[in-house]
Amino acid sequence: MIYYPYLRGRMYDLLALKELVEQRRLSKNIIPIIEPVRDSKELLKTVQTLIEFQHPFSVIANPQVSVYGLNDTKLFPLPNLSKLDFYYPSAILAADFSSDFVQTEGSQKSLLIAKDYELLKAYQKTQVLKIVDKVLIPDVARMQKMVSTKEIKMADPLTFVKHVEDYQLLTDEYFEPADWYYQVGGFKGFGDYSMVGHVYFDKGMPSRAIALHLIYVTKTGELRIHHFVSDSNEKVSGQKEKFFEALNKMMSWCQKNISGLNQTPALEELLSYAHHNKFPGLGVVKKLSLMHHFELMSKLLEMKTTPTE
Repeated sequence: MIYYPYLRGRMYDLLALKELVEQRRLSKNIIPIIEPVRDSKELLKTVQTLIEFQHPFSVIANPQVSVYGLNDTKLFPLPNLSKLDFYYPSAILAADFSSDFVQTEGSQKSLLIAKDYELLKAYQKTQVLKIVDKVLIPDVARMQKMVSTKEIKMADPLTFVKHVEDYQLLTDEYFEPADWYYQVGGFKGFGDYSMVGHVYFDKGMPSRAIALHLIYVTKTGELRIHHFVSDSNEKVSGQKEKFFEALNKMMSWCQKNISGLNQTPALEELLSYAHHNKFPGLGVVKKLSLMHHFELMSKLLEMKTTPTE
């Protein structure tokens, strides 16, 4: 089974991928799909690392968010990917879509991301749907019928809240693609936006609260996500204090609930900050949280029996 995590090319998302690949802790059954948002050195270095370690990946040809696709002249142009057997040409079915975006060479396989029913319907009887290998779509029955066996379900498992402190009302919840292990209906894989979510903000703003998110697997193989939220949320100031409030909650919960498969080097590194007086910054926190998720999924996807702790 293949897992297709969909990532916007933010710096710390890219660093999470790059470091896992360098440390050989990312399963080849995980094929990251990167939608570039910036012409950045981090994007180039991440792609170069994926190539060096021959890890399967995809970069969307027609990104639909931010500014990457607006300028054809790049300061950090990506290398030619067309001859790499482990590269997956991909594109979003949007107004600027071209069938050239999903052309393959050799044994390459292509991916089409279809988010809109009406657009997919317009392409239903075209050659495009015949030549692409997989179509990533939301959990919409009428879209599933159009793509049949090429379907890869694309979920957005992170509950979106307007205010970070609202995660206090959720605490622990089902992570939507938790049926990953019991896929039915001929599914050959699944995709999601991980803990990043599908909503894209070009620039973040300081929040009154800090929330840490931890994905874990239960003894029955289901995925859940636990939220740890700071307490001193009256003002934006005091980010360091807020971080340690949330981290201490995570440390206490993990000591009672996390063992076996759920223990990863990335989680250990994140928890280690509880023993120091250093705030690493929310970017590093996000990177380590994402690394933990992908390390956990790497373990699960390579298992042949029902996971147990």
